[in-house]
Amino acid sequence: MEQIAGEVLRRQIQSPQVLPVIKALILDDSVFDRRRIRRLGHDTQLGIVLDEISSLDALETILDQEVFDVILLDYKLPVGDGLEALRQVRGHATNGNCPTIMIAGDAQSEIAVQSLKSGCDNYLAKDQLTAETLRVAVLGALEKSASQAREYGLRHSDIERMTTLVMAKYTNALQPKLARMIRDMRALRSNLDAPGQNLPGEIEKIERQCIQMWAILLDPKVAAVTQEFRH
Repeated sequence: MEQIAGEVLRRQIQSPQVLPVIKALILDDSVFDRRRIRRLGHDTQLGIVLDEISSLDALETILDQEVFDVILLDYKLPVGDGLEALRQVRGHATNGNCPTIMIAGDAQSEIAVQSLKSGCDNYLAKDQLTAETLRVAVLGALEKSASQAREYGLRHSDIERMTTLVMAKYTNALQPKLARMIRDMRALRSNLDAPGQNLPGEIEKIERQCIQMWAILLDPKVAAVTQEFRH
């Protein structure tokens, strides 16, 4: 998705006539509106290849069959609405991260806000649809999705790096503790039938070790001050 958005923007500057294909889907129950969007999509000169469906039932089927670069959702549907369609897209295993654009009437500004809050990448007023507004909306949705993917990738990488550092730092503290607990449990098991053994005291000792390990997991600074973890 990031590659498509970047390539579209780059080639739009260099050569507006030579563009990668943008695989798009429009969900709208109106044949007239679908044909209008198809014509406007062609006029954007973005290389849009458009598939059309008219219902939520058809949406689930086509999401299973194709992978899309952008999905346009009409808010007003005979059964359900665009927000329900958006939830369906976001919950899909393959197309769940596909950029989406909600299309609704000018008087439905509250739908725009609700759509964006629900995870839609852009919004278009149906009465103001032109080739230029569609072009801007598609490019904006692609770029927003690519930016979010980059941000997520960086966050995920940072989390993995910090987890690795923390685990490496406190492995030396946790390993001796685990080894000692294993030795104590083996000794306890071997002495279960031996007379004169202080089994409650041994069990309490292991319990304290478990509590101290739990404390380290909650606050790794505990490892720096406890003597229990030294060889």
